[in-house]
Amino acid sequence: MLHRRRFLGLAASLCALVASGRFAIAGTDPAAFIQSLGQQALADLTGSEVTPALRNDRFRALLRQNFDVAAIGKTVLGRYWRIATDEEREEYLKLFEDFLVVNYARRFAEYTGQEFAVKSVRNESDNLVTVFTLVEPPGGGETARLDWLMRSDADSYKILDLKIEGISMSETHRSEFASVIQSSGGKVAGLLDALRNKVGALYPT
Repeated sequence: MLHRRRFLGLAASLCALVASGRFAIAGTDPAAFIQSLGQQALADLTGSEVTPALRNDRFRALLRQNFDVAAIGKTVLGRYWRIATDEEREEYLKLFEDFLVVNYARRFAEYTGQEFAVKSVRNESDNLVTVFTLVEPPGGGETARLDWLMRSDADSYKILDLKIEGISMSETHRSEFASVIQSSGGKVAGLLDALRNKVGALYPT
């Protein structure tokens, strides 16, 4: 069984499970969207034949198609979005996408047969819905609860946030990024430097 931290890390990466355009189901309900696409997308990101570079490329394509990365990035930057220049915003959003790829795509290499199941759905507003799921390790053991916040988008959905055991990934990264900016004298440029270094260190060349 995976160590708890590694298991939760893999659970975080399951945000990509619902993001394969090849399996898009127009007009379906959100529970069916999560359950059907999640199971099949595993085939794209796991397995010994999937190299790190290929996994990164596939993960990036999934993010762009099914996540509102710009909205998530803006939420994560928080109040510092207002003080960033247009050039800083543009570079930040590019680096934020890279940050998601290098942090989460590699977790699928740790996949060892976890299963997930939809437990319930809650309407948040006219176009927002939360789908509650559980990730279960093979052979029993500790489970992880994942809550997906999604916005209806034409005949499909866009994911806006993912909570793991009640902890929002957007809020977690917002706290991390704010700390970096504060330690850089309140300058967004300090965060951009940190993101460049992190992406450069982790992304295969």
